[in-house]
Amino acid sequence: MLIYTIDVEHIMTDGKSYYDGLIQQGYPADQALTYTQQYYPGFTPAVAPAIPAPAPQPVAQPMAQPMVQQPVQQMTQPGFDPAMMAAPNNMAPMGVTPMTVGESKPIMTWAAVGCIVLALLLTMMGQFGNSWQTTDEDAESDLNLGLRNMVVDCSDSDSDVEDMCITSAYVLFSEDMEKAANETAPSDPLVKGDIEDYCENMYSIMLNIATLTDDELLRTDAGEDREACLKNDSAGGISGMILWIGIIGSLVATVMLVMSMLGKTLPGGIEAHGRISSWVSGAIILFAVIIWMVMKDNLDDNLKTGMTFYLTLLAGLLAVGAGVLDMLDKREK
Repeated sequence: MLIYTIDVEHIMTDGKSYYDGLIQQGYPADQALTYTQQYYPGFTPAVAPAIPAPAPQPVAQPMAQPMVQQPVQQMTQPGFDPAMMAAPNNMAPMGVTPMTVGESKPIMTWAAVGCIVLALLLTMMGQFGNSWQTTDEDAESDLNLGLRNMVVDCSDSDSDVEDMCITSAYVLFSEDMEKAANETAPSDPLVKGDIEDYCENMYSIMLNIATLTDDELLRTDAGEDREACLKNDSAGGISGMILWIGIIGSLVATVMLVMSMLGKTLPGGIEAHGRISSWVSGAIILFAVIIWMVMKDNLDDNLKTGMTFYLTLLAGLLAVGAGVLDMLDKREK
């Protein structure tokens, strides 16, 4: 009886040391308790039970000393498992190897956090970027389309052509074309405006020409060109709203993954759902890219897909990849 009592005391003491070490690493209390009980069955984080006073049995006294020292000596031997001594016939299978004190965080966790942060930054660039569609290199002017705006770069032209390019773009991109025509255009070779204003102003010009020349075919073509041009504005508007949802989701996923990596807890234990948030965010970003591809119009093949499109596509893939890396992490969430 004395030997069993001393043995239990030693196991509870080692179990508490192992449990405290996991808590210091940042493991949640319930997860640390699960790991500890795999090695020290019957361990509880409460105050260790009082050891009953040993009965005054002269025969048991000489055996107390070696039984106290024996587990300590075996602890230094490679491959020693205290659970085998404490419960040799009922040892729980070791599903996850706990991290020892001082061990660095798994590389998969850092990679997952890096991917979701990069996805968040690239999605922001996609939201405000101006190169979803661009003109060919041999075009007279450098035209770039964002989700809802257009930018014309007139700096590649000579002095006279540059002034004409700036003036024309300034008028076409203005909300009030007649008022802008009587104003002095800015000297900045980069002229920016909304896609919708450009489409409506081009339609107005073509409609006036068709009216003056009584050309019904030109009037019909002007209406068709207007509808095709406005498709880019509609595609950008819808995709932009979806991207905002993806940005918020990526931000939430970033917080969850970082808190999980640090071993911190959030209300409701939502830090354990970082991988799901990453997958959902990535799917939303990719959905926005697909919607834009289906709805946009390249204006009779005068425009090609630009760099911002590919960066946003990469952002969606990175967000999905962050969830996959977190799933491959060896730590149990």
